[in-house]
Amino acid sequence: MLGIIRVITLEEEAAIHLHGELIERRFGLPVVSRCIQEQPQGVFDEETEAQSVPKIIELARELERSGCTAIGISCAADPALEEARAAVRVPVLGAGSCAAHVAMAYSTKVGVLTILTEVPPLIRSILGEAYVGMDRPDGVTTTLDLNTPGGRAGALAAAARLKDRGAEAIVLACTGFATIGLAAELEEKLGVRALDPILSLGAAASAAALPGLLRR
Repeated sequence: MLGIIRVITLEEEAAIHLHGELIERRFGLPVVSRCIQEQPQGVFDEETEAQSVPKIIELARELERSGCTAIGISCAADPALEEARAAVRVPVLGAGSCAAHVAMAYSTKVGVLTILTEVPPLIRSILGEAYVGMDRPDGVTTTLDLNTPGGRAGALAAAARLKDRGAEAIVLACTGFATIGLAAELEEKLGVRALDPILSLGAAASAAALPGLLRR
């Protein structure tokens, strides 16, 4: 079973399990989802990332104790990835690094769409010389902003700018893009490969499950 750590505090059960359900529907993996507490706006800068680290580690341990045989951190910045790996004995996957690795399988010209002022360091290091640049939607500072008409339009415009700069594949470096289902729209309207961080995480977990790693 795959345990998903949501790095935002959500109250509605449907919202909490949304990313896990995306993975379940696409890959057929059993998923359980948990949220960190007291971060209603999620992780969007150095301060909120630092606040999330001990909470993610605690949840990783809790999920392992509950029987999860792999854990996914549902944040493209991959906060606490190494710390969580050191804290548990099961594999820990980061959504951002998974998307970056998948992008490299498709192209050597990769752009990054993010809501941050900089590309998450792990994504940048994975892309190496394939990196063509980053962009961000105008007026978007937190993942919640993407759930607005303006946020979605801004994301489409930013992705178009990345294509104009030569990007053949785009890493969606915020799991909020998965929440609004942006990848499919970018591929249809722009003709570029768009790497959804949650589905990339699910693909990695699914591959790991082939020898039975994630059995119930």
